[in-house]
Amino acid sequence: MSGNWKAAARGMLEARRDRCGAWGYSPGLAPTAEATALAALGILAGGGESDLPSAADWLRQRQRSDGAVGLSSELAGTGWATPHAILFWNAAGLDLEPRRAAVRWLLASRGARMDVPPAERLGVMGHDTSLVGWSWIDGTHSWLEPTAMAVLALCREGQGSHPRVLEGRKLILDRSLQHGGWNYGNRRVFGSELRPQPGPTGQALLALAATDPNGRLHCVDLAVSYLLNTLPGTFAPISLAWGVLGLHAWRACPPESESWLSRSFEAHRADRDATVGTGLLLVASAGKLPSHSGASS
Repeated sequence: MSGNWKAAARGMLEARRDRCGAWGYSPGLAPTAEATALAALGILAGGGESDLPSAADWLRQRQRSDGAVGLSSELAGTGWATPHAILFWNAAGLDLEPRRAAVRWLLASRGARMDVPPAERLGVMGHDTSLVGWSWIDGTHSWLEPTAMAVLALCREGQGSHPRVLEGRKLILDRSLQHGGWNYGNRRVFGSELRPQPGPTGQALLALAATDPNGRLHCVDLAVSYLLNTLPGTFAPISLAWGVLGLHAWRACPPESESWLSRSFEAHRADRDATVGTGLLLVASAGKLPSHSGASS
């Protein structure tokens, strides 16, 4: 495995940038907010800053009048990538007013409650459906990953004690799996506990650390143990990177994690859809999401 993988990763991301300074999921595809924010964060984490204002400007142009950042020109009504834009704007120290507008939208955005009897919540749904976090699509049920990303972004913007963030934390804790880690949001389906996944588990750990870095709970310990057992055999860049970041957030990441990241990049560098994963691998190698203020995630 190349010891110079990070330089190669930065070079690959620079080569994939389009003429507007933004990124798509694959070369030749239209840019998206998620790919642009995470690729730019990867370049920042890897020590580069070339032409990042153009990426920030592209994201600003995707911002709706209500403050949400649309996923792309074609999917302007989908705002789940708003936290990604906030995290990049914050890390680059750019676009204070768009960030404020995006934060206002996030605080107002609410996943849909499902008011069902408590016995049905636990027996059928497997989680507390009355807790309100954030959703993938406006007006639908709250799910783990958009909630974790919203909590992360809001904490970076000084909103860690806001009631919406505190309820988001409760939702994340409620969705933890009995034997450790997190899946996409359900705990059980048809009575069977779902399997944990490294990506959602890492995002959940990051969000919990952002709200209370000293609150080492039993579910955190279980999740850390799960990731330490799973990540050595994980090659998928996005899953591996979020998992490594989750371990770093709780000061539990072993030194050999760098070799995991290098191995993952080398295995997937030729993939056409490697943009997001490469950006996240660079962020994970730095040990935390970049922050203009220097605060850890």
